[in-house]
Amino acid sequence: MTGIHSYIQKRKTGVSFTVLLLVCIILILFSNRNMVIKPREVGQSLLSTLQLSIHSISTWFVNTWNSINELKKLRQELDEAREKLLEHERISRDAAELHRENTQLKVQLKFSKALAFKQIPAEVIARDPGNEFSTLMVNKGTMHGVKRGMPVVAFQGGLQGLVGKIVFAGLWTSTIKPITDPSSYVAARLQNSRYDGLVNGRQHYMGGLIMRYIKKSAVEDIQYGDLVITSGMGLLFPKGIHIGRVREMQAKAYEASLELEIEPIVDFSRLEYLFILDTGE
Repeated sequence: MTGIHSYIQKRKTGVSFTVLLLVCIILILFSNRNMVIKPREVGQSLLSTLQLSIHSISTWFVNTWNSINELKKLRQELDEAREKLLEHERISRDAAELHRENTQLKVQLKFSKALAFKQIPAEVIARDPGNEFSTLMVNKGTMHGVKRGMPVVAFQGGLQGLVGKIVFAGLWTSTIKPITDPSSYVAARLQNSRYDGLVNGRQHYMGGLIMRYIKKSAVEDIQYGDLVITSGMGLLFPKGIHIGRVREMQAKAYEASLELEIEPIVDFSRLEYLFILDTGE
């Protein structure tokens, strides 16, 4: 109490002014006849304010909850739309693949009708992807009439190309040795100049084909890009099947014959469908 009394004594003027100011304000309020304080109305105002606040808060929570549910619904619809889009893309890819395969089969069918020999259509089902000189396996065997030694051709780029021959025939599948194998030999002929030779696969690391035993004097009659076909000699392969095109010529001074590098007609890396020829041999 001593401290308060001492504080009032030190600031007597300020305290007196403050007290008088408060008294004047109170007197002015009570002296105003227009102002009537009604406790009931004051209570209702406070209550309505509280209700409005509660309503606003509850509305905010409800709207927030509805927004979360709507967001979940939209996300579910988005996931369903994505799944439908993926399904549509898959169907489109399948349709495109079926169209491509149908077109290719139509071309193969047209080629099949043009063949002079009875043929057995087959599809490649196995190969070594790292070695195009290795054997190929097809889905036809002795149950379909396939025999060992039968020649095999394919249709690519508008030409009938020689693939190889059957070296093993099982009941349901067969194995083909391609002409790109170094141990494979084909009696061949240059289509334009009619010079004969012998074609076989090159070493594995070199690729392509090599044609040997061509007269050296034929160098003037051979052009790059000339077609090489089977000659029919030896009766192993029918006459006139395309083998490849001349890519390079080698005429060594100490040799009596030419060597030609041949680019195969058949692209073995894209080989899918082929025909096994029944020549009756």
